[in-house]
Amino acid sequence: MTRARTKGQKIADKRRQREQATQLPEIAPVPRRAAQGSRRMNQIKRETVDDIPTLQARCRQAGLTPTAEAIRDAKAPWRGCSAGVAMSRVVTDEAERADLWDAIQHMRRTQMAHDVAIGAPRRHAQCLRLLVPLEALEADAETPPLDLRTDEEKQRQATSALMAIEGWLAYASPHAASICKRTVIDDERCPDAHVLVEALRCVVDGIKGRKIVYRGA
Repeated sequence: MTRARTKGQKIADKRRQREQATQLPEIAPVPRRAAQGSRRMNQIKRETVDDIPTLQARCRQAGLTPTAEAIRDAKAPWRGCSAGVAMSRVVTDEAERADLWDAIQHMRRTQMAHDVAIGAPRRHAQCLRLLVPLEALEADAETPPLDLRTDEEKQRQATSALMAIEGWLAYASPHAASICKRTVIDDERCPDAHVLVEALRCVVDGIKGRKIVYRGA
């Protein structure tokens, strides 16, 4: 014969059922917060110290004494390519350097867009992996946003942008325009930095919508 449960046992059973019903699921592990404040500053200092030998080598490669000012200047983005290095040797004003660097980047983006529009392969080895087609519905961080233009519209607009640059470079001498395109687009060694800068200044005027000064003389 089953023994009848007491009132206290019934109350305990109900309490246990309520606790089981309200029991929270296991909480997922929380990742550690990124270092902030003094810890983050110390980390940045260590990273900076680790970069000093590389920056000193970059200064010596550019023919500069690795002083504190030269090392700070070696961190600039234009120190990573032939056109940027040649430009920075001639121009010392930071604002003008930024404008000329924007012109260099604009020429490269325009040429890349034109190459893609006409189906040409990328010009540099680090982009060769993009020639491998992605699987269906596959994308990565470098996948561009959805472009609803037709192929004809893409090619027409890319060609127009490229011809605009050619028009701006026409205000420089043919020699300067040739050096500019070889140095900026093909990343060749610049034979004359002053001539390169004169051509880039024409591109800067065109980008900013200013009246372009003829610099072909």
